[in-house]
Amino acid sequence: MRLLLILIAFLVSTSITHAENEPVDTNDVADTVLFEGTRIFDDISPVTNADNYEKRMYQPPTRALFKSMLIPGWGQWGNRRHLKAVILFGLDVWFIGSAIHYGGQASDFRSKWDAADNIDDARNYYSLYLDRRDERNKFTWYAVIITFLSMFDAYVDAHLSGFPAAEGVDLSFRPEQSGTMTATLSYSF
Repeated sequence: MRLLLILIAFLVSTSITHAENEPVDTNDVADTVLFEGTRIFDDISPVTNADNYEKRMYQPPTRALFKSMLIPGWGQWGNRRHLKAVILFGLDVWFIGSAIHYGGQASDFRSKWDAADNIDDARNYYSLYLDRRDERNKFTWYAVIITFLSMFDAYVDAHLSGFPAAEGVDLSFRPEQSGTMTATLSYSF
């Protein structure tokens, strides 16, 4: 199954020909639909900026999704979200390493449980086996969850990569209807 996914990702990534750090040419790939004005909305909200932000994307969203499916964080790296990429990759390595560690311990305790001579040792080893098996399963699920989060985060970030972004810290103030003032502090990364 994993080999099939790798093959699909390879075919998708090689079918789109453009440099990794250059904007995508919309003649090759169109993952989003551009808004075309209609007479219905002209009075409500006229289009004042007709820029095609899809031309500025760092990579196609589908490519980012498949790259993150193979190696969590790879799609974020292609979207130039390096901090996210390092964090997601590090978490995935930690979770997989922990799952392997606890899986080895569970196997060892299972062997000791099978070879135990008296009932007290058998109960002790079986309890330790169950504990390590549960830990292995928990960290395996964490790795799967991180992979899915990485995939869909990379997909969304790739779609949004063409839009102008205000990165950094932003402090804004907004008056409320009750006469009070609301302050919002946000950090974009």
